[in-house]
Amino acid sequence: MTLKPMIYNSAEYWNERFTSGEWERKGGRSQTRNFAESQIQYFGLPSDFSGTILDFGCGLGDSMPVYATHFPNAKLLGIDFSTEAIRLCEQKYNSIADFICGDHTSVPEVDVIIASNVFEHLPDDLKIAEYLKQKCKVLFIIVPYMEELAESGEHINRYDESSFPAIGHRILKVFKTKGWSQYGFDLYFTTYFMNFFRPLLGKKKVKVRKQIMFIFN
Repeated sequence: MTLKPMIYNSAEYWNERFTSGEWERKGGRSQTRNFAESQIQYFGLPSDFSGTILDFGCGLGDSMPVYATHFPNAKLLGIDFSTEAIRLCEQKYNSIADFICGDHTSVPEVDVIIASNVFEHLPDDLKIAEYLKQKCKVLFIIVPYMEELAESGEHINRYDESSFPAIGHRILKVFKTKGWSQYGFDLYFTTYFMNFFRPLLGKKKVKVRKQIMFIFN
């Protein structure tokens, strides 16, 4: 299925992706869960954490079961500007989390904000990061690391160790994740093994995709 033409990263665009089933057909739900599972070890939150965790740009909410399992005493909130995303979140996960439809200006004061794979989509990423930092005690921003951006696509920002230089105390983590398909057999065969042949065929080697986590407190 081809989505009808519209502006990337608009609410209309994401509403269409979620309601058409295109997000799910492309593995969006499992990708969200896998990202959360890969990231959670770096948060440094105790298992008995009892504060409020807000998932900023929660999509269809599939990180919530991961957070609920690891932090059973925490209060979970999700926010997304897609009305369809929030509708589907409330259908599936209303027993473990509360959801808000809105952008960063709708974020309440909480203990922890997690923004996983969201900021690469945002035109005002630095401004939004500064705003979110004022709304929490700890802010986690996780994005693709040193991504090669396409001229036309959803991802409009590239991040490395020099990003977000002036938003309070900053800790960095760079790590591999199974959120992308480059994992297990696919990682070793289509990346490592095939990289031996790519230069012989005049092609660039494929880099192992990583994420970078910025922790502000």
